[in-house]
Amino acid sequence: MTASVVVCLLVGFAQASRGQTPTPTPTSTPGATAATTPCAPAQPCTKLAPRVIQLSAVYKKGDQPLLQDDKVTQLARKRFYLSSCPFNLDKLQSVGRAPTRRAYYASVKASPQLIKWLEDNNCDTIYCRELRREEVTCTASDAACVPEFTRAYNEALKKLKGDQELARKWATNYEPLSAPELRIGFHTAKTKWLDAMVRAAEQSMNVPAGSIRTAMTDRRGVAYFYDLCPGTYYISNLAPVEVDGEAIIWETTAITIKGPKAGEPDQLAVTPVFLANVPSKKKRANFFVGRKVAEASATSTPRAEDGKLAGQ
Repeated sequence: MTASVVVCLLVGFAQASRGQTPTPTPTSTPGATAATTPCAPAQPCTKLAPRVIQLSAVYKKGDQPLLQDDKVTQLARKRFYLSSCPFNLDKLQSVGRAPTRRAYYASVKASPQLIKWLEDNNCDTIYCRELRREEVTCTASDAACVPEFTRAYNEALKKLKGDQELARKWATNYEPLSAPELRIGFHTAKTKWLDAMVRAAEQSMNVPAGSIRTAMTDRRGVAYFYDLCPGTYYISNLAPVEVDGEAIIWETTAITIKGPKAGEPDQLAVTPVFLANVPSKKKRANFFVGRKVAEASATSTPRAEDGKLAGQ
């Protein structure tokens, strides 16, 4: 069903007659980094722009290169940003100050068990998946038992006349899980920080507000940027992705989308972009390796397509 929806969307964009997407800057010199590539002012795109970037983001535990059949974590519900100018995150010097999951939930007095559950499931909120029966019926004798889950479940049982299955499914609607600070607090704090980061990035690029686009990955770790003109683009997540105790930031070098050759029709074209935390054994175009935030301050050079430092 998901594939069918995507195909329909792509066909729809191919048939659309909108033509106001800004034209990105010319392709940068091979080996240039996001920190050194100049950015010319965007110009209006006067023709149909049936081009799409399909972004896939995954995480592999450890430091070994990525193999085709490796077990990976698909980075679902993660927000990424697209610009026709380099992000130059090192100039903004704000990445390390993004709200972190552990610090936020500790600040609102969440139990250590709830914080561990969020981290183990790579979740930013309690809504990332449905609670299991054993998670709401456990007891304090179980060191991993999340007290907020059992309290909310028991409260739901009272209000739902003892319907155990319904209480399990709706537990997040009851105290203490329904409290705003646990329900949406971290999402709100992170969104506020990201909005400020986007404004700062656009000011640094000297581009109009709204020039930076955004998309969120689905449950398979896939996101799409639609209706793009031929040109050069850059992608970043701005706020580090937290997974398996690591905080990872991506800041790509130039991603080139080519236009049709002379005499050829301007047809629908999808450009795949791959993001991972380790290099790939298989040579891929537009493959970018993220950096751990702890290491990002030690180097200002993005890691690029072949899993090595850009320019090497």
